[in-house]
Amino acid sequence: MDHHDAVRLTDYYLDKYHRYGYSPAALGWDKGKQSIRFDILTQACDLRGKKILDIGCGFGDLNLILQQKLGDGNYEYCGVDMVDDFLTEGRKRYGNANVRFLKGNFLETELAGDFDFALASGIFNLKLKGQKDNYTFIHEAMQKALGLCKIGFAFDFLSDRVDYQYEHTFHSNPAKVLDMAYGFSRRCVLRNDYMPFEFALYVFKDDSFDKADTLFCEYLKARAAGPSTL
Repeated sequence: MDHHDAVRLTDYYLDKYHRYGYSPAALGWDKGKQSIRFDILTQACDLRGKKILDIGCGFGDLNLILQQKLGDGNYEYCGVDMVDDFLTEGRKRYGNANVRFLKGNFLETELAGDFDFALASGIFNLKLKGQKDNYTFIHEAMQKALGLCKIGFAFDFLSDRVDYQYEHTFHSNPAKVLDMAYGFSRRCVLRNDYMPFEFALYVFKDDSFDKADTLFCEYLKARAAGPSTL
C-alpha cells in the first residue's frame, strides 16, 4: 500500500482502539472468531521451534494460540504493525526474549531476521484508495513474505463469494488469489472449509517434486516420517 493508505488505515485502527481498547473489535473483528482464524493459519505446518513472522500483528494475540499449541519458548515471534498503541499492548502482554514487536508498514520495512514462516490475518480486508490496488498489495505481500521465509506463508482473506459486501471492505476472489499464488509456487493450499465467507491460503516455498512419481518432495518426507506428520 502507498503512504496515503498507510496513514488512512493507521488512523482508522487508532480510532477503533480508542473506542474499544484491547479487544478484537479494535482490529475490525466483532464476531468472536479471531481464535478460529489463528487456529486455521497455524495448521499450515509444524511451527515448533520455528521463527514466525506475524504481518499486521495487531496486539500479537496470535501468541495465545502459539502458546497453547507449542508452549512458551518453543518458537520465536516477530510481530510487525503500523499502529504504536497495538504494539505497546502487545509488548505488555506477550513481550519476552522470544517475542518481539516492530513498528512499520510491512512492504516498506526492512526486516532483519531469518524467518521460517509468515502469517497474516485481516491485513487484506480493507479497501485501498491510493495508487496501488488491493490485488497489487496482495501480490507484493506474497512476494516479500516468500523472500523472507524459508518455508512459506499462511494468509487469510474475505471472500467475494458472499451475500453482501460493506463499502469499506475488500473481498478477494479465491480463484484470482490462488492463481496469483501459483505464480510463486506449485505447492499451495486454499481452504474454504471453516467459514463460508472467508478463506485461507497456504503457499510453500519448496515445490520440488520427484519426477518419477510426481509427488512433492516435502510430502514424501512427511509420509516417510509417519502418518502423524501428514
